[in-house]
Amino acid sequence: MKIKFFILLLCTIIGISIYAYQNSLGKNLYNLTADKDCKVGVAIIHDKDYWSLNNDETYPLMSVFKIFVATAVLEKTEKENIALNTPIIITSDMIYPTYSPLRDKIKQYPYQSTIEELLFYMLAQSDNIATDILISYLGGIDKLNQFISSAGFPQIVIKVNEKQMSEDIQNQKLNIAHPQDIALFLKAIDDGKILSAKQADVFRNILKQTQTGQNKLKAGLPNKVIIGHKTGSSDRDESGIKIGDNDAGFIVLHNGEIYYIVVLIKNSKMSDDQNANLIAQISQLVYEKLK
Repeated sequence: MKIKFFILLLCTIIGISIYAYQNSLGKNLYNLTADKDCKVGVAIIHDKDYWSLNNDETYPLMSVFKIFVATAVLEKTEKENIALNTPIIITSDMIYPTYSPLRDKIKQYPYQSTIEELLFYMLAQSDNIATDILISYLGGIDKLNQFISSAGFPQIVIKVNEKQMSEDIQNQKLNIAHPQDIALFLKAIDDGKILSAKQADVFRNILKQTQTGQNKLKAGLPNKVIIGHKTGSSDRDESGIKIGDNDAGFIVLHNGEIYYIVVLIKNSKMSDDQNANLIAQISQLVYEKLK
């Protein structure tokens, strides 16, 4: 039933998002991105209003896929009555060359971590080793995809973990989604359709502590605005093309209302700073419209 519901909702959104091009926000989003040397996908949800740009294509998720790992882990702990301070032992054979602040912290193996610590490092610091450990804790990529599909989002596809992405740059193109599905997924969490209220609070609180991508969505907002988000960034291929540069999250307006925003950039010939600045400009544009 969940899958049928979200397919019907998606069809409705497609119609609404076509209409969005006729209003000022839709036009401004198009004008801001039209001449850029990349493909930009945008999705925004605010109450019953939806906007999207280039949502007909899928985009490489990069570390944005850690949103789905985290929610799958939190759902598992809730269902199986597992405490978040449950120990998880990290051994030296789990370690490989990649971005990992947690690995840099560890002085000796085996190291006793916890589910909660791994969730924090994965989301707030985008730690790749913490991510792969949690994927293994779930039972692997297939279990992760089963969770995502059962939540009503079969078009979000995860095929590889972080180690596989580090071993072959082409693998960085394999975890994909439409921008609108990510925004809908985040909204479904707040609506209580994926996680319990307690576990959703854990998820949101960690996202609010995100330390990566300060020059992306967050840079387009006034300093005191509350944002919870997850960034993602790929390597560049042999031609210098950036496979993906992303940010996705929720913003709390001054009146307490929440909107969800996803910006996914793919196949960019622009610099990392230019990509980030474009995401920040989109964020600012949306905030000024909705505040």
